[in-house]
Amino acid sequence: MLLGLLLPAVSEAGSTGKPSRIIQFYQNHLSGADGSRCPMSPSCSEYAAQTLEKHGPIKGWIMVFDRVMRCGRSEIKLAPKRWFNGEKKTHDPVSANDFWWFEALPDKGEK
Repeated sequence: MLLGLLLPAVSEAGSTGKPSRIIQFYQNHLSGADGSRCPMSPSCSEYAAQTLEKHGPIKGWIMVFDRVMRCGRSEIKLAPKRWFNGEKKTHDPVSANDFWWFEALPDKGEK
């Protein structure tokens, strides 16, 4: 059952520009029941949709799991705070975390 949900989610992510089925299900059914408690902005589900669209299924899911493991922990102390919809949240966009997927540029002195 779970594998049936994961395979379409992996194949859809990054190819259609829409969130995967798992993320859509969470946002539409579970998030509302649980309440909006994410201390970060964008929320973890929004972050997941953005990173899957930007980096595709493999790198995207690795970054999603990394974010979920960091959510509410040391990242709260390290990342800057910003006001979003009247709440002070930790600002942690995809662009602040995708640096480790790109190769470092060589120094100008190197040939």
